[in-house]
Amino acid sequence: MQVEKVTTFDKEGVLDFCKNTFSWGDYIPEVWDFWINEGGLFVIHKNNLPIAICHASISSQANNVWIEGIRVSPNFRRQGYAKNLILHSEKFGSKKNCKTSQMLIETNNKNSINLSEKLGYTLKDTWNFYSLIPKKISLSHSIKNIVDEKISKFILSSNFSYVDSWRWYTIDKQIIQKLNKENRIIFSEEDNSLHSLAVFIDSIHFEKTMLVTILMGDENRISDILSYIENISNQQKHKRIQILTNLKCLPQYDGLEKKLSFHLVSKDI
Repeated sequence: MQVEKVTTFDKEGVLDFCKNTFSWGDYIPEVWDFWINEGGLFVIHKNNLPIAICHASISSQANNVWIEGIRVSPNFRRQGYAKNLILHSEKFGSKKNCKTSQMLIETNNKNSINLSEKLGYTLKDTWNFYSLIPKKISLSHSIKNIVDEKISKFILSSNFSYVDSWRWYTIDKQIIQKLNKENRIIFSEEDNSLHSLAVFIDSIHFEKTMLVTILMGDENRISDILSYIENISNQQKHKRIQILTNLKCLPQYDGLEKKLSFHLVSKDI
């Protein structure tokens, strides 16, 4: 069972067995070219045809390998192909000086959860995924986007993570500086107290998509964040908003739809 680097000749065969991964299809066609350019896209062949793939993304700053897009052709599942792809990706990460490996697994995917546990992964957090459509609405609240030293210290002390390209990153000082420079951190405060906090990113992989991480907030303040996001994404002509949060739930809000829940799992390598 040999794991190899994907080539452009594998694309047609891979996309063929990824057509019905989810009820709506799959996102692999949208990210294929990005992953090829990034490197770390691996494949297993059977009779010269691709039957399983995954992508290993290296974060040198965090010394972490992010394993994503594990796909196995339906006729070859539960035969150890996913396991071998994960182990190969871990070795790939180790050679790049990564200290940890992380994956995101849908909470009802029992087979993948069991496999991750057998391979030594532990649950780090559970995240919920929501969708929202951009639109222009009236704003009556005050959302701020200039982070001062006090808020920066709070973010660092809270060990928050944010989502970029559907990969999870712990927010450190350098990330705060970068996000703050681009006005990507938004929050509300009252009486010198922070009430809500979020990060929004333009998706690299998905066209005209805004990716939002809601870090904290009560019901009213999160609603303010959502309306702000609706407006700014409409101004920037996005077609969709994808929202991730490790809060147990978000408030009822017009147009907000919960899609899925995921386990973020981690392992030292």
